[in-house]
Amino acid sequence: MKWTLFLLFINSLSWAQKTDQGFNLTADSFYGLDDFGAVYYGKKDAFFKKNGKEITQFYDLQLGDLTEVDLINPLSILLFYKDTQTIVLLDNRLNEKQRILLNQLTPSRFIEHARLAGERRLWLHDLDQNRLELYDYINNKTLISTAVLKETTSQLLSDYNFCHVVSDRSIETYNSYGSKTSSLPIESATLIDYDFEHLVLLKEGVIKVYKLDKTFRFRESEIATITILEKDIKTLYLKGGKLYLWHDKRVDVYKINPIKK
Repeated sequence: MKWTLFLLFINSLSWAQKTDQGFNLTADSFYGLDDFGAVYYGKKDAFFKKNGKEITQFYDLQLGDLTEVDLINPLSILLFYKDTQTIVLLDNRLNEKQRILLNQLTPSRFIEHARLAGERRLWLHDLDQNRLELYDYINNKTLISTAVLKETTSQLLSDYNFCHVVSDRSIETYNSYGSKTSSLPIESATLIDYDFEHLVLLKEGVIKVYKLDKTFRFRESEIATITILEKDIKTLYLKGGKLYLWHDKRVDVYKINPIKK
């Protein structure tokens, strides 16, 4: 029994290793990194990008609190200000490219969450009807709208082809045609992130790693786990096979290599 536990421990180290790539970060919010290693964070509702020694920022007092950031495309970064129902798209220098006023949509609706969905498109969560929609912001046109969601949505996670709707009980996956492809129970999970086929969630001090399979479902047979000893994790961010854990003043980095069973 002891040898079995020892071998399991050694096996876990082979695919979940803490690296020496961590860094200090004092901020109000940590949003993540892009493909080029630039770090994004927030202070007093200003949005910052730190690339080496160079720091740039975007700030507009009239927009209110910055509620969501999507870094999937570093050439078109999404900032969502829920209180003023405004989306701002920034280029890689944090210059404003476009401003989308959601309170001018027809028919009128209140948007609770927003994510990028590829060129000219956004994933939007309509709180009034509790639906997910795919919206073409260039032509001001809703492309698809799902059936009414059964649970209260707390978060959207997306890539260009899928949107994962997170509630307290489950993650519902929808494709770009508005069809639901899977449902994953996640009760008691506290932090969740997704990056192109891989999903991670923190539950009772354990990180679970899932992979989206060929049928576009998160299968239990492809789960790997990591026991996290660090306390007070505020943000969990997954990018390019690396897991970033922010503890208020420091970001620790783990290398993730999910095991397929």
